[in-house]
Amino acid sequence: MAAMFVVVLLAIASTCQGAPRARREAIGGKLDKSFDLLGLHMGLKYKDAAQPLKGGKFRLVIDDLKKYVKQAHSNKVDLDFDFDGGAAVGDGLFKMVVHYSMVHSDGDGEEKGELMVERKHTGDLWTTTLKTTAGAFSGKTLIPAAINNMEVKLESDRKPVPC
Repeated sequence: MAAMFVVVLLAIASTCQGAPRARREAIGGKLDKSFDLLGLHMGLKYKDAAQPLKGGKFRLVIDDLKKYVKQAHSNKVDLDFDFDGGAAVGDGLFKMVVHYSMVHSDGDGEEKGELMVERKHTGDLWTTTLKTTAGAFSGKTLIPAAINNMEVKLESDRKPVPC
């Protein structure tokens, strides 16, 4: 599933070229691909351009979300994805971290947080971890409180269960 997500992000980013050099570097350092149009800014930096599924960084900044979605409760939205596909592509081991920032349009302030999904293999145990972390925020958060600060860990030896 994570590989498919990266493929979609890479497909979008691979069609986007040619932002001015100054803008490319302003959104997150020197990028391999970038796109700037009407307040939407995307940038992609591969770990290895020859093997994109090894991972990289993807950043999406929307200057004014209410311009595109009238019901939105945020103005500026900033999403920063960091994907590490591990040493061997296709082995199912990965780590993806998403940092988010949303500036509330009602003046409540800026809501920040992080989502981490990781799949690792230690000994005979496969572990998948999903963890969310939210920064301190005094207003009503857009991310539901039930999932604002949580951690779910699934472990398996991948052996069939006897019937």
